[in-house]
Amino acid sequence: MILKVISFTGIFGDSVFADPVWSGKMAFNLTKKERVLNTFNFKPVDRPALYDVVHNLKFIESVYGKTVNSKNAEDAVCCAVAKSLDMVRHFAIPDMLERRIVRDEDGFVYRKEWWTAEILERPFKTVKEARELVKKDIFRIRSAIENRRFCRQAMYNIQLFEDRFDFPEELNSEFERIRNKLDGTVMVAPEQPESCCYIQTRYNVDTFIYLLHDFPELTKELITAHLDYRLFVIDCLPGPEVTPVAFTGTMASGPGGLMFSPDFIFNYLFPSVKKILDRLKEKGYKVIFDFEGDNRKVVDRIVSLGADALTPVEEISGVSIKQLKEKYPGLVLGFVIDSINLLTGGSAKDVAKKTMEVIKMAEDYGGILIGSSGALHEKVPVENALAMINTVKKTRF
Repeated sequence: MILKVISFTGIFGDSVFADPVWSGKMAFNLTKKERVLNTFNFKPVDRPALYDVVHNLKFIESVYGKTVNSKNAEDAVCCAVAKSLDMVRHFAIPDMLERRIVRDEDGFVYRKEWWTAEILERPFKTVKEARELVKKDIFRIRSAIENRRFCRQAMYNIQLFEDRFDFPEELNSEFERIRNKLDGTVMVAPEQPESCCYIQTRYNVDTFIYLLHDFPELTKELITAHLDYRLFVIDCLPGPEVTPVAFTGTMASGPGGLMFSPDFIFNYLFPSVKKILDRLKEKGYKVIFDFEGDNRKVVDRIVSLGADALTPVEEISGVSIKQLKEKYPGLVLGFVIDSINLLTGGSAKDVAKKTMEVIKMAEDYGGILIGSSGALHEKVPVENALAMINTVKKTRF
């Protein structure tokens, strides 16, 4: 039975609850961290936990109540996250709102926005030219590990939290400082996807495939270097006492299906995932595994790797929350509300209706974190984001 709020004042103002009674017991209110961990541990929750990424300037300003500028940007985004979510994946600070073109030391040209970046040019035209960059990257990644510093050539460089720092101590200090501004919202540890995600992004998918075909040993050496770098970063991260949830994933699918064969995924991608997962679990984290798109051909293997949670659940890719929960009752699911069509192009009423359907499944099965399937990005209308969030916030189990 879902017990709804008797009264709720304001969009994000103080909520005023009557004392709902169920089976003679008073309803209870959890902290954000308790709500998140109870979801992972399949313990009772007062309502579903909200987990998302906030990269929508209009939404941030709506919640913050002021226009964002370079001076208040950090406070604004922290306020939006704190008031709307129980747990947040990475987020960027909108302190530079103009698009800009940047060329790095290797000749990569990026178009950067405050929340993301896109590679416009790469400094090679042929696979042989790419091979020479691979050799340099391997050397620099190994040197960075040896000197206990971060390596630009092993990052996405797309405005993620980790991209801003040169040393682990800097990242950890800033992570804890920002976390303390989120009013208890859990901030997922800086994410650590498997090796090939970074190689596909830096070299592009086609070049990665040709490198693996034409220069297999060298490419495998690059994959191993990236894996060792990820394990080094994991060992430097703030521990579960600072943030109890960590994140890994792979880039192998989209709405149309798998980008690679299951055998390739199992033999080249998942071994790195397994080692990263195991290291994170050894540290004591609850671990989210992100596999976008249609995961139905590989989900059995994903579950066997040992992740606590799977994100996203993209129904437009044919993946079903209900079917996943019935087949894998102990698997936590997140990023479950479609952000490609529904949140972007649907009505607030449609969003609220779908959110209520997911809330009912969260009550029936447990282990569901509610949020958009990709992010609350710039094309999501504010009223739709609020419809999802407030539908959850106005619910009591």
